[in-house]
Amino acid sequence: MERLFRIAMCLFSVFMVGVLSLAGTVTAASKCPSKEKLSIAIQRTFRQRLEIVNVKPAGASGLCQIQIKFRNQNRLLYSDAKGDYLVAGQLFSTKDGRNLTREAMTEINRLSKEEMKKLDRLAAFTVGKKGPVIYFITDPHCPYCKKAEQIIEPMVKEGKLTVKYVLFPLRFHKGAREECISIICDKKGLTGFKNRYRSDNQCAKGKTQVDNAVSFLMEKGITGTPTYIFPDGRYHPGVMDRKALEARLSKFK
Repeated sequence: MERLFRIAMCLFSVFMVGVLSLAGTVTAASKCPSKEKLSIAIQRTFRQRLEIVNVKPAGASGLCQIQIKFRNQNRLLYSDAKGDYLVAGQLFSTKDGRNLTREAMTEINRLSKEEMKKLDRLAAFTVGKKGPVIYFITDPHCPYCKKAEQIIEPMVKEGKLTVKYVLFPLRFHKGAREECISIICDKKGLTGFKNRYRSDNQCAKGKTQVDNAVSFLMEKGITGTPTYIFPDGRYHPGVMDRKALEARLSKFK
């Protein structure tokens, strides 16, 4: 399945040319194919039966957005209005450069109030006591996280932000999981995190908290660091500059 997705993504531009060339004759209000028809098409194409959660217009003329479940994660596919073509890949707006696929995934995976409570229990430590609360998904080995920290730390000191760190060690960072577990078990907080603290204390509580955080976040479509999760349950992957972060936080004052 993953291999077929990668192949489809490589061919995304080619398919889009063919599909969008027909857009002039198909309006955005056109009905999308039924779940039943798309289910058959997906099974025939990817050789696997996948659960279709929702089908609706994609916001681009002639395209329909198909939300599916794959390995307990939400994924998106696109089809033409008749269901004759399937496209896997990122959908961008050429007018303003917006990644429509990312925006849709963020909304689909938005955390509920109950999920936000669960996320709060998974936080390893908190920095700051004033300002809106955000959850910072990070890995001690992540170089981009260091850039993000240089932006959020001054905001914390200025009383503009409270940050709850959720440790998300990436599999390809050797030793990161053990460091995260040690930080939780020995209660080393931000200082230990920044100093890459590690000990032989791999307590059960630390292992459970780290592994549950990784599993939970991956189910919500979060696979990389840094990622910011805001009070409304929406998240943003990748480093945010201060201006963008302040603009987002202004909604929660």
